[in-house]
Amino acid sequence: MTDATRHGRAPISRIVDEGLLIALSAVRMAVKNDIIVAGIAEHADYDLDRFADTTRRELLALARENQDSAERVRRQRKHLTSMTWRVDLSQDQLTDIRQLKLRRRVHKRLAAALTAVADDEEHVSRIVRDAQNLASDEIQDAMRTRLMRLSIDPRDPDYQRHRAERTEMFLLVDLALLKLRADEAAGNGPSDY
Repeated sequence: MTDATRHGRAPISRIVDEGLLIALSAVRMAVKNDIIVAGIAEHADYDLDRFADTTRRELLALARENQDSAERVRRQRKHLTSMTWRVDLSQDQLTDIRQLKLRRRVHKRLAAALTAVADDEEHVSRIVRDAQNLASDEIQDAMRTRLMRLSIDPRDPDYQRHRAERTEMFLLVDLALLKLRADEAAGNGPSDY
């Protein structure tokens, strides 16, 4: 049994692994949003290099945040430690000194792990692929929702008058979904839709 588990704490490696999973999830969401914005708002073609750069940029930004946090925690711990020579610290303050040491180690290791992922082309590509799938699912869900709102009761008096417009809308959306699925099945990434 390790010292950490004896004292009811998770091992530092587990804390770092869980922090990394949370960070990677946040990066995936940021890349997914960039893919959606590029396709819908900017009308840009799918650009794998752009999204890989977004992934690396997000990972390195989180690594910097953790490095900054490690430095901030180091200063806090140093301040508390320096007080031990001047005053008697309470048990809580002594515990804080140990906790700050642990927090600093976690932030430093998490920063290193995030930097390692940013340097790993295969891992970056996997994040981009996952984000692409999430973006595709989100767009398809939005299209389905929009189509559901367009459905009209055939007994509606304006049904015949607006039928041609609705048919064209359904056709465009169905073709867009089919093209998206065909492009993904062919391994070409998302379509322009």
